Amino acid sequence: MITYRLFSIITGLLVTCILVLLARRSKINTIYFLWWGAIISLILIFSFFPTLINIIGNWLGVSYPPVLISVVGLGLILVKTLSMDIYITKNEIRYKTLAQKIALLEKKFEDLKIEFNNKL
Repeated sequence: MITYRLFSIITGLLVTCILVLLARRSKINTIYFLWWGAIISLILIFSFFPTLINIIGNWLGVSYPPVLISVVGLGLILVKTLSMDIYITKNEIRYKTLAQKIALLEKKFEDLKIEFNNKL
């Protein structure tokens, strides 16, 4: 039977390998690589030292320290989702601006083409 500790270690190492492969093939941006690297590091630290969560929980005054993992994980997911939404919104604004600029350039080009044809 696989214990939760062994499962966490294997999962952390597997995700680390996948992350390194993605980074080497330039499939993931450096900022995202650092973000995921920090999360994987925490997973591995708590996998190798499971009593650390009890120490932190007792220090913070949490009556059931393992719930900290869920709360912190949910918080990280919310922060990551918010940062992705901000990034997507920025890109949508850029795309809209670029589309408008292209439309203006196409209109100017058509006007110049008509003007040039009229001069001939």
